[in-house]
Amino acid sequence: MTITQPPLYDSNAADALHEREKARKRKDAEKFALLDEHIPACRRLVDIGCGWGQLLARVQGRVAELWGVDESPDRVRDVHEACPTAKVVVCRAEVLDLPTDHFDIAVTSQMLHEVKLFGAEGELHRTLCEIRRVLVAGGRYLLLDHADAGDGEVVVRLPDKMLDTLAEFERKFAYYAATHSDLGDGAVRIAKRTLQDFLTKDWSRGTAMESIEMNETHNVFAMAEAITAVEAAGFTNPEWTPFRDIRGDLDRAGGELMDGEPWHRKFLLTATKPEGNST
Repeated sequence: MTITQPPLYDSNAADALHEREKARKRKDAEKFALLDEHIPACRRLVDIGCGWGQLLARVQGRVAELWGVDESPDRVRDVHEACPTAKVVVCRAEVLDLPTDHFDIAVTSQMLHEVKLFGAEGELHRTLCEIRRVLVAGGRYLLLDHADAGDGEVVVRLPDKMLDTLAEFERKFAYYAATHSDLGDGAVRIAKRTLQDFLTKDWSRGTAMESIEMNETHNVFAMAEAITAVEAAGFTNPEWTPFRDIRGDLDRAGGELMDGEPWHRKFLLTATKPEGNST
């Protein structure tokens, strides 16, 4: 299939993201363990936005036929090193170059937010409809992505180094005006969304991914919005599982939550293509 739009990740950005993902193998254990729980032995699975094949490598022992899809040729360069048997397709998710009624499970892991944030009008719905099309009746869709932290503020204490980094982040972040109030002694009052974006984007400073990360948010899907979107595309039985407590990110940054309730910054939403539903 001919890709009519350039991929979001050029070669340099793809390399930077690949290095980030390799370095995070241990930190991503919770995410992959959650996906593992929802991927039983089955005939066919497709990972849409597969990157270099981390998930495909994990499930290759219990899935007979594995496919990986990504819009970026640079992102899929190393898929066959991770999963030699995978079939790799380079295409956009809104027009999947995949067979109809073919897969038992389809996965998007931290991909769909890019469709929502960078895609054209209606592209999110078209992508979800395409995912439903390629699933067999009764097939399962696993949507793992960034949750919206929601309105409100919290008070956190950060070490001096992270306070300097926060100021730099606020200067560079372009998706919205990111600010905080200094309360003294390392304590700051900050919007929950700003704290979440800051803690999850600090890694990109000085890399080829910085421009992308500074122009998108990691506050993407509220639960009701995500469920409505998958149901509008024809899926049923949505189930929402939140994970990744923000306090873990604060702890890794040397900070602590002083006032306000914690929240989970990621989620797994599972949904089903109804029986007898053939596209």
